[in-house]
Amino acid sequence: MGAVHTIRPTAVVVDLANTIAVSPDNLSDEETEYFTRLMLASRTPTQALSMHDKQPLTNLLFLVVEKVNDIPTWFYLNNPYVRILTISRPDKEVRASVIDARIDTVTGAKDLTPTERKKVQDEFTALTDGMTLVELFGIFSLCHKKKYTVFQIREAVKMFRYGETESQWDKLDSEKVKHAEEFLTRRVKGQEKAIRKVGSVLSRACLGMSGIQGGSNSRPKGVLFFAGPTGTGKTELAKTIAEFIFGDESFVTRFDMSEYQQPHSDQKLLGAPPGYIGYSNGGQLTNAIKSKPFCVLLFDEIDKAHPSILDKFLQILEDGRITDSAGETMYFSEAIIIFTSNLGVVGQDVETGKRYQTITPEMDYNTIQKELLATIKDYFKYTIQRPELLNRIGDNFIIFDFIREKAVEEILNLKLSAISDNLEHKKGIKLEINTPFKKYLLNKAQGDLSNGGRGISNMVETCIVNPLVKVLIKEKWTIGDTIVIEDRPLENDELFKYSLIRS
Repeated sequence: MGAVHTIRPTAVVVDLANTIAVSPDNLSDEETEYFTRLMLASRTPTQALSMHDKQPLTNLLFLVVEKVNDIPTWFYLNNPYVRILTISRPDKEVRASVIDARIDTVTGAKDLTPTERKKVQDEFTALTDGMTLVELFGIFSLCHKKKYTVFQIREAVKMFRYGETESQWDKLDSEKVKHAEEFLTRRVKGQEKAIRKVGSVLSRACLGMSGIQGGSNSRPKGVLFFAGPTGTGKTELAKTIAEFIFGDESFVTRFDMSEYQQPHSDQKLLGAPPGYIGYSNGGQLTNAIKSKPFCVLLFDEIDKAHPSILDKFLQILEDGRITDSAGETMYFSEAIIIFTSNLGVVGQDVETGKRYQTITPEMDYNTIQKELLATIKDYFKYTIQRPELLNRIGDNFIIFDFIREKAVEEILNLKLSAISDNLEHKKGIKLEINTPFKKYLLNKAQGDLSNGGRGISNMVETCIVNPLVKVLIKEKWTIGDTIVIEDRPLENDELFKYSLIRS
């Protein structure tokens, strides 16, 4: 690269320059030599004469990368011959101009009145928020290929993003939405105030009103932050939400955030960088949303994740999309995102290191709510210094109460009904539980509520499920038989008192 004058100025564009180095912070000898040569060449640039006014012009080299840190910092930092040019995604005005110029290529557009045309263009512009122009052109091509009309733009965008046009959200009628709280209460007991607030968020999501104040159509359908004592129904409510919207609790994808405590854990979520082991496997989060875009994403114990992981959620909550390690954009605009946390429930003494209960069942709900909200906000503002996440979540913090005695019987009946239904469905055997044994179980459940509903489940497993298994092994039963549990077991007897009624 000597200083030889050429006939005309030249620009060299290196596309996908982010693939030159496997790890910009840990270059191999060959990669270091490559970037060193580029840096030295940039300090002694070759010039050419302009064809018009014969003024000398510097030849240019463009490195096209996904992000700045795809290039070694020493290459561009304090280098006067290097400039960083950031090309943002097309804003609303740019997309509107492109759509206006190309809308007539979509079937039926030429027959629209000026008012109808404006309405269609506005919807098209809103639906493509965050998309690149290449993606926008792809939607026009899809409309031509699939014969979508100008009135099917929403279906075309969904097909382009997710590979399907039908959404469970579109199937929810107003009558079902009206009874959302009633539906949620069937499975989650003792959390009336939490369910009331969740019902409000779901109503907004189902009506397409989520994020309307921000004017974005690409944000997730809803964002919820569940906080409160363990075993109070946070995970159960997430499953119930999935069942309400999508008809099946299997539409919940759960991530245990205690597995993401290291700074590099984002590679597990989004995929390993090019050249690293596991690159072709993709990320756990991006794979999940790609295979099931209409879903509930549950991030359990979010406070245990490394703070750098939380930065990834800023873009997801704001823009409803994220780019994986392979450069593919994933969209979250059809998902509900739920974070859970036990922040503020247990504290730790600074001097002794001993842990203590910060909130107790003796406190009323309003006090618990105030204490937990204060702790959560302090954690994000000052401990990990991520106040932006608070803004993204807004007022959608849902505080769960302790399981109180009045809810124990409802939870117990729910667990017993599940066992009975499961036994009849799988084995064809009916189960009846007499009043004395139910009272025994209720007293046992109310005796220790420290583990909430989870403690009740464990007690039911010990007192019902395990002995029931032994009965099924011991007895020669047939389909249609009935097992009647009559009373609690005798001293040192592992089985409850029961009788087997033959069909």
